[in-house]
Amino acid sequence: MKTRQHSVVRIMGSVAILAAAAVSTGCLERELKPLNPCLVSGVTAQIAVTNIDKVDLLFMVDDSGSMREEQGALRDQFPKLINTLTTGMRQQPNGAMDPNPFPPAKDLHLGVVTTDMGLVGISGIGGCTGVGDDGILRDPTSHGCMGALPGQRFLAYTAGSGILPATLAANFACVANDGTDGCGFEQQLESPLKALWPSVDSCGASAGCDVNNKHYKQGEVINPGRISFLKDAAGNGGLGHGDRENAGFLRNDPQKGLSLIAVVVVSDEEDCSSANNRHFTPNQYLNASDPLYMQDLNLRCFYNPQNLYKPERYIAGFKALREGNEQLVVFATITGVPPDLVDTAAYSKVDWSNDTQREQFYAGILTDPRMIPQPDPSRMPGDGNLKPSCVTSTSTATPPQRIVEVARGFGANGLVKSICTLDQFGPAMDAIIEIIAKQLGAVCLPRPLVRQSDGTVGCSVVWELPPPGVALPDSTPTSCGGTRPYLLAPEAGSELVNSRKGQNCRVAQLAVNETTKVLMPSSKDGQMEGWYYDNYNIDDLKKNCPVSTPQRVAFTKGAPPPTGVTVRLECLNETQTVVSNRTDVVIGVIQPSVGTQCSEDSTGTAIAPAQRDAKCAVQLKQGKVDTSMICHPEQNVCVQTCTGDTDCPPAWVCDKRNDTLTATMGPNHPMGVPICVNPTCGTH
Repeated sequence: MKTRQHSVVRIMGSVAILAAAAVSTGCLERELKPLNPCLVSGVTAQIAVTNIDKVDLLFMVDDSGSMREEQGALRDQFPKLINTLTTGMRQQPNGAMDPNPFPPAKDLHLGVVTTDMGLVGISGIGGCTGVGDDGILRDPTSHGCMGALPGQRFLAYTAGSGILPATLAANFACVANDGTDGCGFEQQLESPLKALWPSVDSCGASAGCDVNNKHYKQGEVINPGRISFLKDAAGNGGLGHGDRENAGFLRNDPQKGLSLIAVVVVSDEEDCSSANNRHFTPNQYLNASDPLYMQDLNLRCFYNPQNLYKPERYIAGFKALREGNEQLVVFATITGVPPDLVDTAAYSKVDWSNDTQREQFYAGILTDPRMIPQPDPSRMPGDGNLKPSCVTSTSTATPPQRIVEVARGFGANGLVKSICTLDQFGPAMDAIIEIIAKQLGAVCLPRPLVRQSDGTVGCSVVWELPPPGVALPDSTPTSCGGTRPYLLAPEAGSELVNSRKGQNCRVAQLAVNETTKVLMPSSKDGQMEGWYYDNYNIDDLKKNCPVSTPQRVAFTKGAPPPTGVTVRLECLNETQTVVSNRTDVVIGVIQPSVGTQCSEDSTGTAIAPAQRDAKCAVQLKQGKVDTSMICHPEQNVCVQTCTGDTDCPPAWVCDKRNDTLTATMGPNHPMGVPICVNPTCGTH
């Protein structure tokens, strides 16, 4: 017997997370419309939905001697960054404000770490003692900055708290003023990882530690387990700080809603995160026969890559902070990439949802001759350094191959901008805002849904409410209805209580008029607020969803899912095919199946009702055509007509009821026709 399978998306608070599609051994437990053909699916789909109101933004700011001017230019951009994230209002290139703002971050955490990780086990190098700043967030209070709560090493903003974005920006600029006297051997990647990684998943460099995340595979995230950090002879430095000194910065409570993590690396040099610091040993401690003796100290990382952590450590490590919800991690960098490789024109040529185009973009960066690290022949012996990748009037940058590789590993959630731009950080900050805004506003689906003749889709959205007594904001409901009339009782046969012991409420679906593309109450639910299926560019859809997947589930302004609510989306995947049961069909062409959408063409243009059956015709060999499938007038999908059960797929039956004949009446079949249905769904 065929089974129906449905996709499940869970949204924690206002945060939607990617959930594996759940498989049911029967039909959805709800009362189906009598005329629903109850088409079944042989596959499940994963639906990524993102709707976030919490952002934990960590800046890693290089504090070495070459960064003075860059730090100043970066701080000048903080007001734009914070004002845009907290209001959702973007400034357009012409200076006007974008008329379609994105949902703002209602809850923002801001933290800063430096590149200074010291040189564990190495002495004799000025400014590089012990574990350095060790990935501990810069304490606003101890650095004379305002805005942090006592004992809190970060700044926090909550909508409605009375904190002005301008004040928050000024305080953050103060915290980010980390000077230029840090260790000159920068560890741009190790520092933020250690800042966020919890001590309970850390260990010293010993057996059982996954030093380089050896289980990481390209395109696949596997929990790296316990990560090793270098520690000194006294045992200092072996643990991460995410749940100790930096506790509270990351919001990790699923009940209250996970946060989007955004890590921004700002540096003019290549990363030198080291698993073994021996290559930093000064010559006075080396034997003249040691290979290191002839290497300039500034080139030791270049000549000894075997001592560096692999970039995969950071791709896997950062993503593991949101294991199972990796789309909630963004990695951006402003570094020494030649500007023309990553400017607005270069980015506009890439469809970021297309893996091939994205890989070609990064391959172009990493193979560019200016990005290939090599010793600078113009430098004198003893003063060696890498050949610059880009130069400005105030600074020189070197090729950041390792940092770019990490950004590459984040796919559409990765971003690379140049530190060598004429106006410094303006374009880079705009790009960072854009990539975060996409996560804040996108509720995108990987494939189109079939819109029915009444303007709705065959999906249900259910809010799983928290149980009474859970400490949550006052806006979080614990029962259906009340001040939210769009929260309806579950349909007959559905569970009333969820696994959290809270109520389940079905959210009213609004219909979309196919002609005017405006929202209207559905005949079923009759509510003015709720959710709707958007593939018509309602509310500036294309700014939020990739070109390749321009469809989403959206909530009206009066019905956003609040903190503490889990949202479940259930859709029928109608893919049962009759073509695969035949040997006389034409091979190599796209053939329709039971469940194929038949009311629109490939461009989204509506097909006249009299022409819709043609979209369900199966092309046979010798120029013949099988027209036994028709376009269902209500469901707008192809269905299999029949005269008896033998015409139907295995375990299906021919439904000849009068209401079925009425439902299938159309211009090409005015008396209606019987169709094949799955009897387990109660339609026969």
